[in-house]
Parts: sequence; structure tokens; C-alpha cells
Amino acid sequence: MRRIPWMRAAALALCASLAVTAPAAALPHDGPGSPGTGPAPAGPTTVPPGTGHDPAHGVRKEQVDKAREAQRYWTPERIRAAVPVDAEQSREPDAQARPGSGLGRKSFLASEPSRQVPEGIATVGVFLIRTTDGSPTPDQFCTASAVASPTKSLVITAAHCLNGDHRHQNFAFVPGYRTGASKAGQAGESPYGIFPVQKGKISIDARYRASAPDDDVDFAFLSVGPNTRGQLLEDAVGRGNELTSVPTAKLARKAVTLVGYPGGHKTPLQCTNDTTAFQGRFMEIKCDGFRSGVSGGPFLEDFDGRRGSLVGVIGGYKTGGLYDHTSYTSQFDEDTLRLYRQAVTGIPSDLDLDLDPDPDPGTGTGTSMGTAGTWTHARVMTTGRFHTASVRNNVSDLIVRWSDGELSLYPGNGAYGFGKDIQLGKDKAWQQAAGITAGDFTGDANYDLLVRWTDGRLTLYKDVNESTKLTHKVELKGPNDTWNHASTMAAGRFGGGNTRSDDLMVTWTDGEVTLYSNVDAKGLHAEKQLVTPPDTTWPHARDIAAGDFRPETGDQDVFVRWNDGEVTSYENIAAETFGREHRLLPAKSPWREALLATAGAFGGPARQNDLVALWPGGKLTLHPDTTSASLAAERVLVSP
Repeated sequence: MRRIPWMRAAALALCASLAVTAPAAALPHDGPGSPGTGPAPAGPTTVPPGTGHDPAHGVRKEQVDKAREAQRYWTPERIRAAVPVDAEQSREPDAQARPGSGLGRKSFLASEPSRQVPEGIATVGVFLIRTTDGSPTPDQFCTASAVASPTKSLVITAAHCLNGDHRHQNFAFVPGYRTGASKAGQAGESPYGIFPVQKGKISIDARYRASAPDDDVDFAFLSVGPNTRGQLLEDAVGRGNELTSVPTAKLARKAVTLVGYPGGHKTPLQCTNDTTAFQGRFMEIKCDGFRSGVSGGPFLEDFDGRRGSLVGVIGGYKTGGLYDHTSYTSQFDEDTLRLYRQAVTGIPSDLDLDLDPDPDPGTGTGTSMGTAGTWTHARVMTTGRFHTASVRNNVSDLIVRWSDGELSLYPGNGAYGFGKDIQLGKDKAWQQAAGITAGDFTGDANYDLLVRWTDGRLTLYKDVNESTKLTHKVELKGPNDTWNHASTMAAGRFGGGNTRSDDLMVTWTDGEVTLYSNVDAKGLHAEKQLVTPPDTTWPHARDIAAGDFRPETGDQDVFVRWNDGEVTSYENIAAETFGREHRLLPAKSPWREALLATAGAFGGPARQNDLVALWPGGKLTLHPDTTSASLAAERVLVSP
């Protein structure tokens, strides 16, 4: 069964547990202001609120007023006069390319030479920075691009473009910008208008804001308000570029288009070439003439002249490169997708969080669960019976995958608490573990881990415990383009005909939901389609887990946390296909702020009805004895 590119569903709706994918083709969509269609129509436009799990898109008068204020300041003259942020680190021609040395400039040129695009590119523009603290260069710029999102208002640029005190900075995005006087009947230099960045809507990974910035995360997402016509960004320019993850093994890619605004006339420069891997964590491209000002410019696959699949932005190594013929991007991996998810859902990003000075999980401060600073690095959680004592006592344990690639086991103590963590492994390769679930797939009462990787691989680690750890490994699927499009997965007892937790429910980015019965060490077997794609509801599922929220025995329920804060459980999904839904919390509940959630049996009756949730700031809570009628009050495991 073929899966559609992952961001197609995500842009319609959500973002739940975002899938990490291979490149997705750009969608042909001519927005009302796309090049060749003339300027966007005049007159205010208000996007009606969404329904169901779709976020609202209302435009307020004060937002339009902000756009008018930005437009009054950013006159064509000021935009032309703005200087590149990275002017002090000017990208120069390679001094080693001496005339007659055999290392002439042609060796650096791309398969498609760099060319100016005087008509502009709808989804790419200048990112303007106005500094109000008396700086000698108050007006600066970088390059930025529109990103497809359910909010229709998301922009990406390089994190290093946002250095400085944001209290004294105002930001704006001008998509499709082109320098020069307009001819009669044509749109002006800013054909789609100016979109001010919303206050407090800047998402930067805290590791880049550290005293020694981590160049692996040199990217930033910004939410912009409407233009003076009341249009949201994607209503004006058409669909944004499709955010696409890049596995480490696929940093070398074919036919990637680079776009940027060099300083000076600010006419966009475009070039297409193959990329290569650099230091195993950056993408490198050879394109001539990309001097200061291009920082934040997009790396695009399947570029159609308007938009494409976004696989990077100029930045990372040496803030994007030292020479105007070679550019870099930080790898777009789970860190990028996590930051995207935070920007879309409005969850506070690491911009507002303090990093633990010792990010090694488990160091703690005298408590078994460690510090809140440690828990800001948790990326994936799942539960199961792993520790020998837990198997004997029928108690769940918690497994956590951290941002540095460590995998930790917290043994449950049967009293709604946990013992000291046990390191199961620590390898940067585990940073590519996009999804983890646990079940008794091998039928010996010891739980196994099922891992989905960013390249689509599925790996089963059999009989994981404190002694064997991750030694028994079975590859169920090699790298592939199908499982790249899985969003969330949960193992449980969902109707496979036995009493083991060996059935696997999977949600896909196009809204499809499937159930695989009786998964074992030989792989996946019977597949049942529970929801037919395309579907606009299930892309909003943020976390799913198996639970026992009813006193009756039998098949397990499915716990779902939606990105708008609704929390629901479903009975008998195999037999009734989500027909019996119980709402534990309504939409817009505080649970829309949660980062991760899962279910286990941590105390009281040995039913899998206790919820664990991770919150911004590293707060970790447990909600014991949850039923299909209500979600229990929290117990704080780690205080923020």
C-alpha cells in the first residue's frame, strides 16, 4: 500500500507525533498571489475558525494594525538599504583558487549555474530585522522561506540570524521580494505584503542559544501575523515548502535547489546541484555567488519554481560556510521536527527553557527521576514490563530515549513511583529512533521493544531487561519509503485472538490508521485498515498508547492525546473501529501543552490505566487509576 508524502496530511491538519520522512514531492498549488498570477486581491480576508481538531485561523484587527505599522517602517528604501546579518563574516571566494593553479572557480560551479530570479520566488523572501537599541546597523536582513503548516503562518530561517536581545528587535518577512521599480500593471517589490513576526512566537533550540552555540541546530521557526490585507501567509503566497527530514545516511542527495538573497540588490539567487555529506551531520552544496545575506535560504528538492520539499536552510557549519561557492545546512532530523511541532502547536520552545548544565540523564539530585533540566532532553517514552522484578510483580517500567541517543529504563516500584534509572544503551544512532513501543511479541512474558527509525527501518529488540539490555536484535524491515510515513504506533492487546500485547496500531501521515495482529519476531502479518485515507482527524493524534481504562477484562483500549488538548479512549478498536469513544478531557484542555504521554501499570490494581506525561520545563507527572470516564489528578514525579 503506497503512502503519500508526510507533510500532505500535516498541512491539512495537525501535527501530532510528527513522522520523520524521506523527501516529499512539492504539491502543485497556485496560491492567489503566486508568481504569474498577479498580485493578491485587495481587501481584508478573515480565515474562518477551523472545526474538529483543526486550529482556528481567525485574524484580529490588532494583527492587521501590526502589519500596517511594519509596512510604514519597512519602506522600499529601507529594505534595499538593510545589511546582511552576517556581513562581518563575509563569505569570500576561496583564496586557494588561484589563477593558473588548476583549482579555478569552475571546479566549484553547480550542474545548473547560479542565476538571478528577478521576478522573485513566492515562498522565499527577505527576513527583516529592526533593532531599536541604538545599534549602528539598525536594519539587517537574512533569507527565509514559508513552511507548509496547519497555521498557514510559519517561516523558517537560520537561528544565527536571530542573535541579539529580542526585547529590542522587531522581525518581519517579505515573501517573493524583488528589487527594482515596478512596471505598470505589476505588483511592487513586496508583491504579497509584509508579514510581521508575532511577539513571543520564535522557536529556537536552546542548544543554539547556549554560550557555545550547537551548529547542529542552526534553524529557527517563526510564526508571522497577517499582512495589511488580513491574509495569512499561505493564503497570500500559496502553499509553503514541505518540511522534510533527512536521515544521516541520505545527506548526499540529487538535484537540490538553493535559494538566497545576497547582499546588495537583494535579487534572489537560485542554483541546483547535488549535495554531499559533511562530517556526517551537515549537507554541503556547491553553488557560486552565495555571499552574505543568504543565511536562512532554503535547500529545496522537487522545486517547481514556486515551492518544493524543504530539506535544509543555509546555516550550521561556520554559520553556513566561509566561501561564496560552498554552503551548508544543519541536518533536518527529529530536532527540527520537534521544533516545528512546538511552533505549530504553540507549546513553549526550548527558547524559554534552561538547559541542564549536566544533560546526562540519571545524574539527578538525590531523587530517582533526576532533575527537570534532565527531563527537557526526553524525546520518546514508552512502557512495558522489562525489569526482572517488574515481570514477576506485573508492574510497568518506563523507557525513555534522550536527545543525545541514550536509552534509559526506569523500573516501576508498584507504588506509583520508579527506581534509579538503568542505561540500556548510549549511541548517537538512537537519535534516529523516531518511534518506540513495547509489547510481548515473542510470547515469553518478557517485553520486547519495537523501534521505527527515520529511514523507515523496523527493529525488534527481544526480551529487554536490566541484564540483556539490547543484545537480541532482529531487523523486521530494512530502509524503506513506506514506514517513513508512520506518525505514531502503539502495541497492545487489541483483538489479535490471544492474550498477549502483540497487536500493533499505527497512524499514518495521510490519516490512515491500520492494525497489525499478532506481530512477532518474523515480522508484521495481517493488516486491517481501521481508517481509510485521506482523513483529516487522525493526523492530529499526538500520542497513542494501549490502556485498560474499564474494569472489565478483554481487549485493551486505545488512549489518544490530540494536539488541541482533547484526550480520548476507544474500546474494541478491532471489532468496532473506534465506534465507542470516551472523552476524558475536552479540546483546549491543559493537555495541549504536554510534550509526551503514555500509559502503564505503575501501582494499585495491575491494570494499565496510569498515565505519565512530560510537560514544558521538564515537569513529569503521573495520573493514577484513570478510567474511561475521567482522567485522574496528577502526582508530580519531577518538579519544574
